[in-house]
Amino acid sequence: MSSNNRETSHAKSNKIVNFIESKLIQEDTIKAQKVREKELDYIVRKSAHAFIYIVLAFFVSGILFAFNKKGKNSIIYILFICLLYAVIDEYHQSFIANRTSSVGDVLIDFGGVLIGVTFFYLAYYQIYERYRRYAINKALKAPKYKHSHKLKASLSQ
Repeated sequence: MSSNNRETSHAKSNKIVNFIESKLIQEDTIKAQKVREKELDYIVRKSAHAFIYIVLAFFVSGILFAFNKKGKNSIIYILFICLLYAVIDEYHQSFIANRTSSVGDVLIDFGGVLIGVTFFYLAYYQIYERYRRYAINKALKAPKYKHSHKLKASLSQ
């Protein structure tokens, strides 16, 4: 996405803006429509930034957890990896024709990372706690020995 030139990037976000505008009732003047279109374009672009980094943080979290990297240190690694990627992406964008890099975009990206990490941890620990409770209940209900019911029957006679 960041390797697209300004016109291509604008055309992609304009498709979304036009779709949203077509769903809204428009009885404004042309000038007001242009202002709304600019505002909507800005919101779509910044939301896309945040969403991409929410997904990135979710994937990076999953990868680190798959390699058994959990806890406070893993959060620091996740935040560092995603922030580094955001900075490199903005730096790369500065070399694309008619595009600029922005510290504001890095902050929006990092906000997306924070949301993604939060979603991942909430989902992971919800699933983990549910599985842990299930495993404990199953272990408490299971017989201690393979033939413990036969042993109990023979002892009661």
